[in-house]
Amino acid sequence: MATHQEIAHLSDEDLVNRMTATHDDRFDAVFWSFFDEFVDPHLADTPHIADVGCGPGLFLRDLRKHYPQATLFGSDVTGAMIDYASSVVYAGQKPELTLHDVTKEKLPFEDGQMNLISMVAVMHVLDDPFAVCREIKRAMSDDGIFLLQDWVRTALPDYLDRMTGDVEPDQREIARGRLLPLFTVHNKYTLDDWLWLLQEAGFKITEHRQLRSQHFCTFVCRKI
Repeated sequence: MATHQEIAHLSDEDLVNRMTATHDDRFDAVFWSFFDEFVDPHLADTPHIADVGCGPGLFLRDLRKHYPQATLFGSDVTGAMIDYASSVVYAGQKPELTLHDVTKEKLPFEDGQMNLISMVAVMHVLDDPFAVCREIKRAMSDDGIFLLQDWVRTALPDYLDRMTGDVEPDQREIARGRLLPLFTVHNKYTLDDWLWLLQEAGFKITEHRQLRSQHFCTFVCRKI
């Protein structure tokens, strides 16, 4: 699968730094309020949780705080992300971390093993999201949840304003140049496209919200 680094001509270190710097914005109090209302009530105290495309592992770190007795797994296609995630301090047992390309290999989980599978800003880069959805469904328990967070199509000016709002003015043109190759990737799907795709893939969407902005949506999905 193509990585964001390849598309935007970034180094692995650049993306690790970007993801760690923006983590608290992406997983803020609004997100956790949504999570506690629509996800947490459906999970036992000792769930099996996987973050597919876990990046630097900070969401897994947060999940460890919520679920001290959970069995946590993380996978990512980028070695630098797994290396960083391995260095994170977790409040308890570290997750099992795996370098893995979900487009080339089956997920490293047994059938029905996972009570919660999370995927953040990965699905939109996949050439065949249906194949990955089949793998996610295979690995989910019958009462499991697939928590998808991903980009929603928006206008170019709004997208660039959102993505360069924290960039110094003298660096904005450089930042825009790096973002333009990502625009078509981040803006592949409308909200209606996502709803159709997930339903066509065999999921029932129990809740969805654009928590951060109009550019990003969170979907809570169950097996049909």
